[in-house]
Amino acid sequence: MTVLIDGVEYIAATDAAEQLSTTEIRILMLIKQKALDGEMLDGGWFVTTASLGCYDKHAGEPEQQLQCRTSCSSSGCGCH
Repeated sequence: MTVLIDGVEYIAATDAAEQLSTTEIRILMLIKQKALDGEMLDGGWFVTTASLGCYDKHAGEPEQQLQCRTSCSSSGCGCH
């Protein structure tokens, strides 16, 4: 399920976990570590699809994941 808020597309943390073949707890940890950009909306956690795409693209490269996440809005890493 995707949600559009202020022009930003979000996906439910449970769906993000399924997409990355992990658990929702892991997704929440990644949000806390700022590896994913997430927000609590209507009582549930959601992740921006842009940060999820960058994270997935750079799997196994923690430094690249963080750099990409912080510059994805400007397409600094080429994720978009």
